[in-house]
Amino acid sequence: MSKEAFESSCGINSEPFALQNLGNVMEPEFSENCILIIDPSMPIHHRAYAVVRYQDELYFRQYIERGNRKFLLPLNIQHDEIELKGDFETIGCVIQQKQRKQKPLHYYHLNPKTKNMDFVISGKEKIKERK
Repeated sequence: MSKEAFESSCGINSEPFALQNLGNVMEPEFSENCILIIDPSMPIHHRAYAVVRYQDELYFRQYIERGNRKFLLPLNIQHDEIELKGDFETIGCVIQQKQRKQKPLHYYHLNPKTKNMDFVISGKEKIKERK
């Protein structure tokens, strides 16, 4: 995605926003044309699905740390991984996806014991809390 197209359609704020996944780079977890909800306030972490700006390009990949090295990995092995050498900007992490005719999958859930947001690599349906 070009920098100009992203900035003109999303702007810069701290509110979650939606993007459409174009291409097959993140299949099978994220199918082409699924809708992604991105939270710019979610800190990037090992294994997170993230939108990252690197060398004036935007990438949707899985963020992986191997020792002191950082990578953007496609889930589709037909595509190459990208080593992040130097500065990069985290636009946000994927917190939810919605595919046609399927319930939304959430990637972060409130842990009732620790009260922290736990990351789930394959996403799962959000369970309504009982009071």
